[in-house]
Amino acid sequence: MTLPAADYRDPLEVLIRREEKTCKGCDHEKKYLAFGKTIWICTTTDHKGLRRNHGKRCKAYREKK
Repeated sequence: MTLPAADYRDPLEVLIRREEKTCKGCDHEKKYLAFGKTIWICTTTDHKGLRRNHGKRCKAYREKK
């Protein structure tokens, strides 16, 4: 199995490109322990008042201070 061409670049650039698409490090990201497992949730809501799915970066992304 071969890697995509972009993955043969500088390892730091590959890591940055991958993390630009995630919500890792967002201020709205919260960590909880439920039934012995660690879960991550997003505390922002959409226009319908529903909580957003965790994992994909949204427009409300904000770096932790």
